[in-house]
Amino acid sequence: MTIRDLGYKPYEGARLPPSNNSWVRLRQGLARAGASWLVKIAVFLSFFPPLIACLALGAGRYFASQMGQAEETLDMGAGALREMFRYETWLVVSLVTLGAGSAAIAEDLTFKAFQFYFAKPVTRVQYLIGRVSAIAVLLFAMTFLGGLFVVVIAGVTAQPEHRLEDFGLMAPMLVYALVLSLFMASASVAVSCLSPSRALTMSAWGLLFVVPPVIASVIDSFTNGDFPWLYLASFTGLLGTMADALFKVETESDLEWFHAAPVLLGLAVLGLWGAHARLRRAEVVK
Repeated sequence: MTIRDLGYKPYEGARLPPSNNSWVRLRQGLARAGASWLVKIAVFLSFFPPLIACLALGAGRYFASQMGQAEETLDMGAGALREMFRYETWLVVSLVTLGAGSAAIAEDLTFKAFQFYFAKPVTRVQYLIGRVSAIAVLLFAMTFLGGLFVVVIAGVTAQPEHRLEDFGLMAPMLVYALVLSLFMASASVAVSCLSPSRALTMSAWGLLFVVPPVIASVIDSFTNGDFPWLYLASFTGLLGTMADALFKVETESDLEWFHAAPVLLGLAVLGLWGAHARLRRAEVVK
């Protein structure tokens, strides 16, 4: 008997609710992101910023205590966290978003995978949530675990009367890890919908990641810090401003968190709206 003689047999198994589609897309997105060699390099490099920050923090507090300057080490924990996130952004977040985020939708455009996804009961919103959440989970896991390690070391090495303050850094660290992971995931996935070419979307993301902060830094140095507003066009500059506010790092810049937060939110919403509009234009024959 050939397979054509078997006829159509309706599916009699357990049917999952439509809301499960986002979880399936999340698992598939994590598996595909983990296959990128850039993401694997990022996982390896993610151990170094927190390790260096903890070594610098421990050494600084040890020598300060030996010199009788223990009171000057109160802000070292927040400073170590700020520096750790700075290097995590450039060493880890950049590679994850480049290797996985900026190519997420471009790969599906190349292989015409929307015919497969949207012919099934998967909505455009569920598809987008799955793509963004996969990158965000990866980024959050790497940055939060590194920050948690630094917070623990900061609390252990602090003076007994100041340990509660250093352990209290857990709250701003958690908030910043969420902001960093959600924004960078949303922005990189939004860029990935610009073209079916992975090379083009990855190049575009690399330029957006590197060029604006370099230009802003050069102009800022020529103006002696009197014109920091070009950092509003830089992802890393905006996130750095938020980190300075959360960790209470004093700077001489006129750029404050209430300038950066609306721009970050606006860029994320605009990018996701553009990505959703591109998905709505995807041709699907049912």
